[in-house]
Amino acid sequence: MSWVSFITGGMTVIFVYALFTGSRDNEVMQLAVEENSPELNMVVNGPSGRLVTLSCQTCRKLKRHKEIQPNLFQCTKCKRHVDIRAS
Repeated sequence: MSWVSFITGGMTVIFVYALFTGSRDNEVMQLAVEENSPELNMVVNGPSGRLVTLSCQTCRKLKRHKEIQPNLFQCTKCKRHVDIRAS
């Protein structure tokens, strides 16, 4: 067995290990914690005060949205409105 094959195999094992144990697990756990804890989604001051995690079309990610009217939400980052009221 040559040294080139040995080093290539070792680098492959390290790459695969890093690929499967990356920071993706922390993001999934963070989303699971946010979904399962409704007390973290409440704001004390404000008309309705609910904070929910919705998919923002401008940010293209799951972002926190503040309810400004019943079923009308505003992204806390880009301030885009998301209307889920019945037409």
